[in-house]
Amino acid sequence: MRICMISDLHLFSTEIGGNWSEDSFVIFKERILPRIMHEKPDAIIFLGDILDPHSGRSVPRWPTGDEASGKFVKAIKEAGIKNTYALRGNHDYVEPLKIISEMGGPIFINDDWLELGDSAFYFFSSRYPNLQRAIEDLKSIPDPNFDAKNKILLMHENLSIKGADNIPEDVMKEVCRRFDMIFNGHQHVYDEPYNNVWCLSSALPWRPGYGNCDIEIIWESGASEPEINENKSKFGFYLVDIERKHLRFIPIDIGLKIIIAKLYFSNASAAEVRDRLIKLSELLAERFDTKKSILRVYLEGTLREGDERIDVGFSDIESKYYSNFYEGRSRTILRVENLKGGGAYLSREDLRYVSVEDALEHLEAEIPKIRDFYKEVSDLIEKKTFDGDALIERIQNSRVLRDILGDENDI
Repeated sequence: MRICMISDLHLFSTEIGGNWSEDSFVIFKERILPRIMHEKPDAIIFLGDILDPHSGRSVPRWPTGDEASGKFVKAIKEAGIKNTYALRGNHDYVEPLKIISEMGGPIFINDDWLELGDSAFYFFSSRYPNLQRAIEDLKSIPDPNFDAKNKILLMHENLSIKGADNIPEDVMKEVCRRFDMIFNGHQHVYDEPYNNVWCLSSALPWRPGYGNCDIEIIWESGASEPEINENKSKFGFYLVDIERKHLRFIPIDIGLKIIIAKLYFSNASAAEVRDRLIKLSELLAERFDTKKSILRVYLEGTLREGDERIDVGFSDIESKYYSNFYEGRSRTILRVENLKGGGAYLSREDLRYVSVEDALEHLEAEIPKIRDFYKEVSDLIEKKTFDGDALIERIQNSRVLRDILGDENDI
């Protein structure tokens, strides 16, 4: 018996930005479903997080009228796919999953056994983020009330996420002894944390990050060029041969490249940060089709004292050099949460500041010699704090300003 396992579609999600909420469904309908039909599995199991319309922090995930559910079920029916089942992930809700079942879509199974051939599948609905409840309930899963050659557990929990609260190893080892095979969604990146446990990668991207991207870029502090690594396809579904206990990954070309870049800085000047971000955009534009590239740029390290609020101009760089990428200006491409300066953390509020360089460019049209004045006082302005009286004195004694305004003016 061959089972198609498909995990973490997050269809209609707005998490990425751009046109992804529509594009994700088109990819599912036109690329994933036909390939599933080509493989002719005996059954299809959705391993959680099927639909995720309007995902985000401030808007509800499920629109009124269940429009997303209707589109999903219609696509399944039009493809002629039968024998489909659904596990609830942490982004799924019970009522919409019930409606999907009633509409003729995947049958929602909530904490219960399913008999397929001579195998028994237990659908363990996600308890995330309630780790303690997941631990307790895993220990008390009942035995099936029918004879089964294979017992298979389906989950959607934290098992092996670095730095996260995972199901403890002793609990998982006990669960592993009870089941022949265990399949887990939720983590979005393929892993085999235990002998008979498979964490399946996401069928489509959701929050692009390391491990589930096509291109990984590392640009170390002091390096003249970045290191660019290309990964094999990370998105698709799995075919599981139950008798042989064997998985086969079926990659899907989603038509877009997921690019993750990580840039490191050590006591860097604002000019260095700007120059490297501009150079990165040029390198990516030469190598990839920006309109078909989803990009995240993470900046880590420290800025020189005084440069954390002035002279960087992230917002300007985004709109000027990164607006041609798939997401354009609809999502924040540059991520600066781990970039520090002068002992202070950068926040989204800090990005309101227009860079000094950009201000000078605008002023030069009106005052051609303004850059010379800036050079006169830059040693004061670029400090995090400075003596206001000292700056006033420098302005009063500025030769450049006297040339600009004339000696008759009282500076």
